[in-house]
Amino acid sequence: MNLFPASHPLLKRFDKYATPILAVVGLGLLLFETRKPLRKRTRPRTERWVRNVLVAAPSLPAMRLTLLPAMVGLGNLMAPYRTPLSRLPEPARTLAEVLLLDYLGYSWHRLLHSPLLWRFHRVHHSDLDMDLTTAWRFHFGEMLASIPYRAGIAALMGVRGSTALGFEVVFEACTAFHHTNLALPYELERRLAPFMVTPRAHGIHHSMVDRETQSNFGVVLTLWDRLHRTLRLNVPQQDLTIGVPAFADPAGQTVPRLLALPLEPQDTWALPSGEVPEHPEYNGPMTELAE
Repeated sequence: MNLFPASHPLLKRFDKYATPILAVVGLGLLLFETRKPLRKRTRPRTERWVRNVLVAAPSLPAMRLTLLPAMVGLGNLMAPYRTPLSRLPEPARTLAEVLLLDYLGYSWHRLLHSPLLWRFHRVHHSDLDMDLTTAWRFHFGEMLASIPYRAGIAALMGVRGSTALGFEVVFEACTAFHHTNLALPYELERRLAPFMVTPRAHGIHHSMVDRETQSNFGVVLTLWDRLHRTLRLNVPQQDLTIGVPAFADPAGQTVPRLLALPLEPQDTWALPSGEVPEHPEYNGPMTELAE
């Protein structure tokens, strides 16, 4: 059985329908964030956009040719077997599959902050501003490393390839949404944040303050951050400095270096000067969204 069926009918359908939908969503978010920015940019937009698109150039095809086919191929491999989710009646099975996929996204994100996988994930976090293009700025090695976890565990539990690809559309749209520099009306975002990851919430995750980076790992739902007590919403956006301290110098963020970054020694969480970014804890519940 082909474990990476890149030309499977489900993937052809994904290309035909999901790809244009995600392109329209991305274009809409780009227009909105340009008109209603949440945080002031620190670097020229063109400089970052060119860099982020070039870093994404190998990672996006890697996802289409490896991760997505693996979700279908491994799902098909496990289809004849009784798995925990295959015993559930519909629509409970589909709901359980979706929740599991979102939890795998959350837990995989936490693993990416472990020392070994951080070598890849810091390529994404080292962006000195956040906008739609940050959602594409992932090292292709990170995409390949995710296959055993996001596709393998899902298949072992009984997630069908069709559900995995359908959820991937939501996963990618939400990733684009919460990476944007889009200033939603505060009251609207305050009502959304208890349930789903928003731009203000994910901006905190990209902070140069370590304890803030170690929070808000969710992709679609904030449920898992609440359950694991990693939800932190009370940091004002004007206090955020985006990026990784060791890579605060934009001159060092060339595309060749970013692609080779997993081979570099592990960085300490400090600025080139040796200073550790910090600010006092904020008052009020951590689960209450700050402006």
